[in-house]
Amino acid sequence: MNNRIKKIQDYLKNNKFDAFFVPREDQYLNEYLPSAFERLKWLTNFSGSSGIAIILKKKSPIFTDGRYTIQINQEVNKNLFSVFHINEFNYWIKKNLFNYTVAFDPWLFSIHKFNSIKKNLSYNKIKFIQLTKNPIDTLWKNRPSLPKTKAYLHGIKYTGESVIKKILKTQKIIKRKKSDYLLLTSIDSIAWLLNLRGNDIDYIPLNLAYALVPNKGKIILYINKKKISQKIIKHFYSTVIFKSDSEIIDIYKIIPKKSIVGIDIKKTPYAFKTIFSKNSIKIKYFDDPCYKLKSVKNKVELKGARKANIRDGASLTKFLYWITKHKKLKSIDEMLAEKKLLKIRKRNEYFVSPSFSTISAFGANASVPHYRVSRKTNVKFSKDSLYLVDSGGQYFDGTTDITRTIALGKPTNEQKDRFTRVLKGHIALSTVIFSRKTKGSDLDYLARKFLKKINCDYDHGTGHGIGSFLSVHEGPQRISKLPRKYDCFLKNGMILSNEPGYYKKDEYGIRIENLIIVNKLKNNKLKFETISWAPLDKEMILLEMLTKAEIRWINSYHKKVYNKINKHLNLKEKNWLKNITKPI
Repeated sequence: MNNRIKKIQDYLKNNKFDAFFVPREDQYLNEYLPSAFERLKWLTNFSGSSGIAIILKKKSPIFTDGRYTIQINQEVNKNLFSVFHINEFNYWIKKNLFNYTVAFDPWLFSIHKFNSIKKNLSYNKIKFIQLTKNPIDTLWKNRPSLPKTKAYLHGIKYTGESVIKKILKTQKIIKRKKSDYLLLTSIDSIAWLLNLRGNDIDYIPLNLAYALVPNKGKIILYINKKKISQKIIKHFYSTVIFKSDSEIIDIYKIIPKKSIVGIDIKKTPYAFKTIFSKNSIKIKYFDDPCYKLKSVKNKVELKGARKANIRDGASLTKFLYWITKHKKLKSIDEMLAEKKLLKIRKRNEYFVSPSFSTISAFGANASVPHYRVSRKTNVKFSKDSLYLVDSGGQYFDGTTDITRTIALGKPTNEQKDRFTRVLKGHIALSTVIFSRKTKGSDLDYLARKFLKKINCDYDHGTGHGIGSFLSVHEGPQRISKLPRKYDCFLKNGMILSNEPGYYKKDEYGIRIENLIIVNKLKNNKLKFETISWAPLDKEMILLEMLTKAEIRWINSYHKKVYNKINKHLNLKEKNWLKNITKPI
């Protein structure tokens, strides 16, 4: 790492730059990246999914959010980097960058993000230089190649809506916005719009692509043409023109001058603003219409999600049985457990892949909210702490995400207290009835309130949206204590996670997560429907802390768990589940 940083610092000196911004992004601004685009990890060794480093000629700052504060301190060289919370980013750059020439890759920053940085530094006399070539790409020896997998069609029996209908909906919005085109840069939006999936990214069935959508006529899809079969070309004969992804820099050539192109300022690389501005193409900012359209699932998608979560819950239950009944617990470690769970999941109908890298965390490792086991951190199980497993699957009919925390051995009173508070918050959110004009940030307090009574909290969101055989983290729906101006109202048909937690540094971690669907009630109100099914560890519950209503919820939930998944279990597993889901 020392050598890599030094080479970037030499690059700064040779080009008379004072700083170089390195975000954890690629040119599609997607959360999950192909290994070839993990530039921040290559440079700093930080492997979290969110972060940014500012490389200086001296010790450099690196920033990430609360999910990774422990992890980043373990992974980066403290002689080279000073670690900060992402909330300190704006303050830090304003305080420390004066009269600087700052280099950045315009493909790795959204227009919104870069404009925000520029505004924050408006009085700091900063000169920004847009690079045409990222120096990391030049220096990166033995860089992984991009995936060469084929794109494939995702059938209407799973999507519930044809490509034609989706395109017409989208084009209607483009016209309403008085624009000639819409530039789609979010690869999950493109996948949803065209009912097209791929394997370019681990855990999410997506293709690396851009799309130019006119307000009428054929869509132009920029993609590696080697991924497109004749079957797909024939399928899209009347709706899509395929162009090579390398032609994207010449996109302006096919757009008539003075045309108006709609762009989502939060999702579009800054490079496109430069391309369009230089070529007399007008830009109009509005939200990616596919973003909201795909967040509200249709009846087919909701039916698929419910079925996928039943199969997935059965897999997790089989896994929990395997652990709790294992005669040689000390022979199991985090990596072995992760592999076992994947092996069980793979037997499921419609299974494609995990939906993210499984968090298999025992003891102190579980105090890192987004812990990823490695050979270096892998520990064996013992009967003296808690085990947290956060995992999910990609199925043709749905995407899943579920977390359980179990005691291996006898839990302490403190662990039981914290688990029960997390559970109470989980139940409070699960059972709330709310009005139609409610945002997730309006409900977040419910999940935290029992922890806050003892001055505890967790530094991550309570809920994220879930895609339909798409991204496990989908917006705009979310449940968080930090409201954003572009947060949306929760709508009937949205799927979210419900995952409060508690983390005691270097000791243990607790999280309980189920997926929930927003459902409408007859009185114009909304409520949540839980669709994840796996037993809760009753040994971790302090009964005296629960209300009668909470006890009824637990008993009702456990009854549903048994009824929904027992047919997927063998006799021993079924008997075990029946016993541990008895009423409390």
